[in-house]
Amino acid sequence: MATPRSPLSGTPPALRAGLGLWGAVGVFLLVRALLSWLDFGTLRDRVTQVRDLPAGRAAAMVRDLLLVNTALAVVLAAGYLVLAWLVLRRRSWARIALTVLAAVHVLSVLAFGAWTASNLIVFVLVVLAWACFWRRSTSEWLSGERG
Repeated sequence: MATPRSPLSGTPPALRAGLGLWGAVGVFLLVRALLSWLDFGTLRDRVTQVRDLPAGRAAAMVRDLLLVNTALAVVLAAGYLVLAWLVLRRRSWARIALTVLAAVHVLSVLAFGAWTASNLIVFVLVVLAWACFWRRSTSEWLSGERG
């Protein structure tokens, strides 16, 4: 009886590392969104104090912000994970789409000036994953060349 072959068998180490890093970016974004929801009360209290708003209005503002943040995290995580999987399926266009998605993500962080420790972690993970996916060994593997 033949043993099923892993989809990772025969892939270059840089590609495997990149897959892990893209996965880590997606998971990190989702965990960060979840942690924000768990900190809802603290965020509401801060908005109440800083904006001098009633608690109900502050809670609505925080909820709306967290809904947008969660939606963006889900879209980005899904995009990173699906596109990385498509690269594994040797769809070279997915590597370009992944690069565009990562660039838009990083540029939006820069544009909004949201340099927090967690965004710095995301930035480092994205740059490392991108570098792995654009290594020569990955390019050769995508084009079908065997080394």
